[in-house]
Amino acid sequence: MTVRFSTALGVRLFLLLLVLGVSLTPAAAAPGFAPSGGITAPAAGAEVRGLVAVSGVAQGADFAKWQLDLLPAADAAQAYFLAIGETAAPTASSLAQFDSARFADGTYTLRLRVVRRDGNYDETFTPITVANTRPAARPATAAAPRLVSNRAAALGLPVRTAEGQPILYLTFDDGPSPVYTAQIVDLLQRYDAQATFFVVGLHARRAPAALRPVAEAGHAIANHTFSHRSLAGRSQEAFAEEVQATEDLVHAAVGDLLLAGFRFAYLRPPGGGVDANTDSFAAALGYRVVGWDVDPKDWRRPGADAIAARVIQAAFPGAIVLLHDGGGGSQQTVVATEMILEELSRQGYIFRALP
Repeated sequence: MTVRFSTALGVRLFLLLLVLGVSLTPAAAAPGFAPSGGITAPAAGAEVRGLVAVSGVAQGADFAKWQLDLLPAADAAQAYFLAIGETAAPTASSLAQFDSARFADGTYTLRLRVVRRDGNYDETFTPITVANTRPAARPATAAAPRLVSNRAAALGLPVRTAEGQPILYLTFDDGPSPVYTAQIVDLLQRYDAQATFFVVGLHARRAPAALRPVAEAGHAIANHTFSHRSLAGRSQEAFAEEVQATEDLVHAAVGDLLLAGFRFAYLRPPGGGVDANTDSFAAALGYRVVGWDVDPKDWRRPGADAIAARVIQAAFPGAIVLLHDGGGGSQQTVVATEMILEELSRQGYIFRALP
C-alpha cells in the first residue's frame, strides 16, 4: 500500500508502525490544504528494473513544492534525491525517471513530500523492490538509458600534468547547499585544489548565496538541470528549458563574479542516464555530456571513512569522481573530502576542475 502521513508523525514513527503492522489512514489535511495525493506509479510493492518512471499527484491550496526521494530499505537517513518541482500536479503526472541499475537489488521506498507555504508538509511512502539481476516476468518494452562514464582521456582532457603528476577531477552534484557547499570550498582552498560543481537550478534559486563561494574561489560551475528530473525521453524543447533555466539562475546568483564571456561547458544528466538524443541536444546548446568514473555513493551516507576509502582505492590518473554537496550530500561527504584530499595529495595527485 501507499501510506500517507503528515509532518508531525515523522519518518521514525512511520517505520515503527510498519514494523508493528499498524494500518495508517491519511492524515487530516490542514485548513485550506486539500489532500496532497501521492505516487501513482510504480504501484506499491512493484518489482522494478532498468529505467523507472515515477508518476504521482502533488497539489493543495497552499502548495509550495514537491520533492521525490528514494530511501534504501525505508531508511530516511540514506535518502537519494531524485527530483523536485514547484508546479503542482493535480492529476497523475510524470515526476521523475531514475535508473534502478545504479542501486543494488533489494527493498526501497519512494518518498513524495508535498510542502505547504507555511513549511509544513505531507509525505507518502511507496515500497518497491529493485530486481535488476532477476529475469523480468515478461520482456522489457523499453531499454534502460545508457549510463555516461566518460573518462578524462575520452573527453580529450589531460590525465597528467606536464611534469607527470596524476590529475584527479573532483565533481560535486546537486548543490548549492547552504550548509555544505562553503565547507567543501574551504577544504579545497586549503589543499590548493580545484573542482567542478554541477548545479541544480531549483537549489540555486532557493540558496543563491551558497553558490557565491564557488565562483569567488574560481571553481568550475556546470549544469545539472533545473529540476533534477531525467533528461531521457525529453523533447528538444523540454531538454533546453531544463538546461537554460539553470543557466539563468546561475547568472542571476553569481553573474557578477564570472569572467566576461563565460559559457557553460559541461552537462551532467541526473542519474547519469541519457538516450540517443542527449548528446546532440546538449551539443546544440554548447554542452558536452560528462559522467564519472568513481562513485562512492556518498548519498547513502555509509560513513566518511567508507566514502573516502572507495575514492582513494579507485582513483587513477584522469579519474572523474562523483560526490554531492547538495541533495544527498551530508557532513559525511565534507569529512570524506578532506580525507581524500589529504591522502591523494600525499600520493602526488593534482586536483583540477574540468576545463
